[in-house]
Amino acid sequence: MVQKGSGGLAPSPLLPMPGLYVHLPFCRRKCGYCDFASLAGRDELIDPYLRALKAEAGRSKAVFAKPDTLYIGGGTPSLLGPERLQTLFSLIETGFGPIKDLREASFEANPESLTPEKAALLKTAGIGRVSLGLQASQDRLLDRLGRLASFEDFLKAFRHLRLSGFDNINIDLMTGLPEQSPEDFMTSLKEIMALEPEHISFYALEVHEGTPFAAQGVREAPEAAAEMFALALPVLEAGGFRHYEISNFARPGRESLHNLNYWDQGDYLGLGSAAASHSGGVRRANTKDPELYIRTAAGPGGPALEYSETLTPARRRAEKIMLGLRKTGGIELPEDIFIEFKERIDGLSARGLLEVSGRRIRIKREALYVSNVVFREFV
Repeated sequence: MVQKGSGGLAPSPLLPMPGLYVHLPFCRRKCGYCDFASLAGRDELIDPYLRALKAEAGRSKAVFAKPDTLYIGGGTPSLLGPERLQTLFSLIETGFGPIKDLREASFEANPESLTPEKAALLKTAGIGRVSLGLQASQDRLLDRLGRLASFEDFLKAFRHLRLSGFDNINIDLMTGLPEQSPEDFMTSLKEIMALEPEHISFYALEVHEGTPFAAQGVREAPEAAAEMFALALPVLEAGGFRHYEISNFARPGRESLHNLNYWDQGDYLGLGSAAASHSGGVRRANTKDPELYIRTAAGPGGPALEYSETLTPARRRAEKIMLGLRKTGGIELPEDIFIEFKERIDGLSARGLLEVSGRRIRIKREALYVSNVVFREFV
């Protein structure tokens, strides 16, 4: 249901907002698996969209405190040219202060659109962390996914970042792809580990309704993806990476601070179409339609909303557990929450899925890949 308004966030003195997310929905072409809120081939909307972002950022400045972290995602943020990137950074800084002063500022990029000029611009603007999408190192698999970049394009983009001074780079990989063997995945993993990135994320292919893959009848391959996941763990750990969240691996001190705030049930503000926010137990998300977002962002009620909900105390307690269990170290529960959910915790422990030490609970290593079985107990 689309509605207008602030979603129940009272204009009280500066609400805490550790994380700021800015969504750029534009991309050159939709990949076969993509279920993200993005659109391709609509570059004429970019400038109006940036103006709408500026209006939303200006409105938020009067409500929220300055963030600790920034994450610019999409879509393909690196699709923007240098002048538009400057406009984007300027509107963020006008609303929330210098990017360079943040504890962490991340930017998503795709290899085909990350030029040396853009890499240098990101560094100058204060971006300290770049997440570079690869998915696989085999060009035949990249073609099957609908990716625009080859593996060689990726290597060039990675070099651009290093030459511009970036010392905090994440690389994305995928498992369970059509025609992908475990040997393919391990080759991809070893090739990117040779580059010595600071962070690696990998995700199993999910086929969502409405995507090109769904229309083509592509099926998920959970067993193959699980095998790849299991093969990767010892290799990553031997290479100095710490497995700190189900899908994320980092060298010590290079964990994503922005994402850790999500998993710690922190507050965050999202700007742009489809961007979600959470503050004081209220969760809301802007409309997924970029054109509707552009039309409404500067209006008296702010951007049209996709939804707005006030979480009940019971829902917040359950979500605290689910989010905390995404971290491989688990979560230390307050006594009242531990007692409330003790029957479910004991049941999961008896099934060999959960490890319990005092009031600290965590998903057992061998059960991480079937973590959704655990999460369903707390829905």
